Amino acid sequence: MRLFQSLRRRLRSYLDKNSSNVQLGEELQFHLERQTEENIAHGMSPKEARSAAKASFGDLPTAIEECYEARGVAWLDDLAQDVRYGLRAMVKYRSFTVVTVFTLALGIGACTAIFSLVNAVLIQSLPYGEPDRLVYAFTPNPLWNLPGEVFGPSDADFFDLKKQSRSFSATTLFAQTTYNLAGNDRAERVGAAEVDADFFRTLEVAPELGRGFDQRDEQPGNDHVAVISHALWLTVLGGHADVLGSTLSLDGVSYQVIGMMPEEFRYPQKSDLAYGNGHVETTDVWVPSALTPRQKADREASNGYALARLRPGVSVREAQAEMDTIMSHLNLLHNPDTRGWGAFVKPFRDSALGQVRPLMWLLMGTVGFVMLIACGNAANLLLARAAARSHELGVRATLGARRSRLMRQMLTESLMLSAAAGTVGVGLAWLFLHALLKLNPGDIPRMDDALIDLRVMGFAVFVTMLTSVIFGMLPSLSATRINLVEFLKSSGMRGVAGDRKRVRHGLAVAQIALLVVLLTGTGLLLRSYANVLSVPTGFSATTVTASVQMSSQYGNAHKRRAFFGGLIERINSIPGMQAVGVVNELPLSNSESLASLFVEGYPNTKQQLVEERGITQNYLSAMQTPLVEGRDISDEDAAGNRLVAVVNQAFVKKYFANGDAIGHRIRTGEGESGPWVTVVGVAKDVRYMSLEAAPVPQVYRSFWQMEWNESNIVGAYVAVRSSLPQDGVVAEIRTAVKGIDPSLAVADVHTMSELVSSVTARRRFQTTLLTVFSVTAMLLAMVGVYGLLTYSVRQRTGEIGIRLALGSSKNGVVRLILREGLTLLGIGLVIGLAVALACTRLLTGFLYGVPALDPATFAMVPMLLLAATIAACLIPSFRAAAIDPINALRHE
Repeated sequence: MRLFQSLRRRLRSYLDKNSSNVQLGEELQFHLERQTEENIAHGMSPKEARSAAKASFGDLPTAIEECYEARGVAWLDDLAQDVRYGLRAMVKYRSFTVVTVFTLALGIGACTAIFSLVNAVLIQSLPYGEPDRLVYAFTPNPLWNLPGEVFGPSDADFFDLKKQSRSFSATTLFAQTTYNLAGNDRAERVGAAEVDADFFRTLEVAPELGRGFDQRDEQPGNDHVAVISHALWLTVLGGHADVLGSTLSLDGVSYQVIGMMPEEFRYPQKSDLAYGNGHVETTDVWVPSALTPRQKADREASNGYALARLRPGVSVREAQAEMDTIMSHLNLLHNPDTRGWGAFVKPFRDSALGQVRPLMWLLMGTVGFVMLIACGNAANLLLARAAARSHELGVRATLGARRSRLMRQMLTESLMLSAAAGTVGVGLAWLFLHALLKLNPGDIPRMDDALIDLRVMGFAVFVTMLTSVIFGMLPSLSATRINLVEFLKSSGMRGVAGDRKRVRHGLAVAQIALLVVLLTGTGLLLRSYANVLSVPTGFSATTVTASVQMSSQYGNAHKRRAFFGGLIERINSIPGMQAVGVVNELPLSNSESLASLFVEGYPNTKQQLVEERGITQNYLSAMQTPLVEGRDISDEDAAGNRLVAVVNQAFVKKYFANGDAIGHRIRTGEGESGPWVTVVGVAKDVRYMSLEAAPVPQVYRSFWQMEWNESNIVGAYVAVRSSLPQDGVVAEIRTAVKGIDPSLAVADVHTMSELVSSVTARRRFQTTLLTVFSVTAMLLAMVGVYGLLTYSVRQRTGEIGIRLALGSSKNGVVRLILREGLTLLGIGLVIGLAVALACTRLLTGFLYGVPALDPATFAMVPMLLLAATIAACLIPSFRAAAIDPINALRHE
């Protein structure tokens, strides 16, 4: 309270300075008159009495000023004076102001734009109640060499966990799927989730309109109700207020809309789940899972995700211990072969954001380097300006100005420049952010929510303040280190601190060292990206593909085979079609089709898995995946005929040491008890799950011979190689599907090159940003070197004139300036490469096909900087060589 009252009095005193001084003057005048009268009473003459009174009180203006300073507000006047001086200087030296402000604004804008991404992705709270208490429960299968997050608990295990666990206040089981949404004479594919009654309660999110699901909706027969997203309400249902009670046709079945979720709720999305359904980008419809008693008792199937909410006070570690205990008991009780298999609990935020967190911090570190390089440039500009003001600063110091007073003035100017740069930087950040959002790879959670909000503005203010300290402190310390004796000896023309040159050179070296680290990291990422793009995919980039999902009316294998057979026939009949085929799962579609494998004559194990695809005749031809040996799948390989398969080269390499697979037999899906399948061909390897993963053993079965039931093949992709334009091919596919069944949607339409582009989008995003920031940093650093050498030439005009007058050649002068620039480069390279050697190991997780200590990258960076530095040195060196010795000596 006292502090507040003191501050209030001081502020009032500052604001009412004139009236306060008048009152104080009147009071002092009153006391002066009284003292004069008292002196007269003691026998002095009026003149002597007046003089004695003045001698006693001192000079009135001085006394008033001392009283004002005693109030502790005089520094505000000094600050106002510094601000006025700084504004005049900024206007007077416009070129200096513009260059400094724009240099700093680039750094502030880049930092602010990237922070807005970090804020949206990592910092802002997820749109669920207390999201830090949400966890996933997984039950990995140690026999299968797959990530643990692939395995959710079986239905039966989930219900036992739900019943026995004391760590969770709510649990839910859900699965991703897609539906054909029919209406308005068209059909479209929508992402959906089959959820239980506790789904929304676990997330602690309520519908914006209507209600969620309850126990009655989970009963088979009562489950034809749906909750829709805000986006679906707007785009499909027109945003009508009477949406509740309306119907949706999903896979030919009518669902009644009972609720609508808030606009920000789209869970689960593709970016929320590490190993989600590759066909689901975002969720627009939620329907009850409605499991039957038989499904609830199934301990084999693992088709969903278990999400739980920790009770207050329960840690993830405690929940993990309880899960281990429960699963050990369940495995021992129901399946002794799985004894020792456990479960693991993973925080919701880690699962959703774990893969992007390193990328966000990498980008923040990168723009931090850019910011430091920009600050180095600004600091050198301030040092150059301080040198031009050395006479002024020396005179002020000689007249009694304290060093702290001079420093405060220079720091005030730095702060004003930073404030201007911050204002411009926020505008640049807005532009940068919009450019970043256009590069959105699509798999970074909530990146589209990034904006310049209050938190981001606060960060921009913080960076601006920090910037003023970073680039202002060193110049102010250096410029105010004045040797008064030397200054007076040199008649005020020199005598200012003689180590400014070392400071400027040190800043340039630091910029180069930072740039070396940044360029090395960018070079490694560029090489990694190039390596990914050069990976042989095993298929044609121009093949057009589209997926068609079956609805419930195609409830048996005969109907599904008939549909795809008719579709192939229709598309084949169109002129210009060169090859048409069907596959159940497309390469790089983020969907696995794993089956157990038994190879005749091979030492098989229980954990033996293989990627299995069902294809039709001409699929490999449409994809331009060549056969290495044997024959392709044909239409003769129909249901009921001999079971056949084509395998890839990786399969042959692993299971047939002699390289001969034709005629050998394998079993897939049912282990040793399944029917024999004869290998009739070997195809070239195809990258299925990722361009960055080596080809894995692959089995192509006849699409017509695959086992079809309600839980596996419910849709497929059509692959078309054609001489027609892409748009024409897509239109023909849609027409063919609509001609057979208008209720089925055609989705995921793209060429394989577009699919490759989407798979590499995140790597392209990070590489593009680092390249842009590195180029910006290099331009800033080289401009800094250019400015430093230009200033050096100006300062050394007399020296260079003497050299030329004494017979030095112009080439010698050029070499002199080049030597100065290359010396800075050499020192910066040594420091930067040493730091880069230590730091590039942190990039291991971002690299592909290139080691962290890649010799080629570490060699290219110095070569690039050598060329850039020579270019930056040429103009100053030629200017130095063009100096007229006579004029230079006359100036000296």
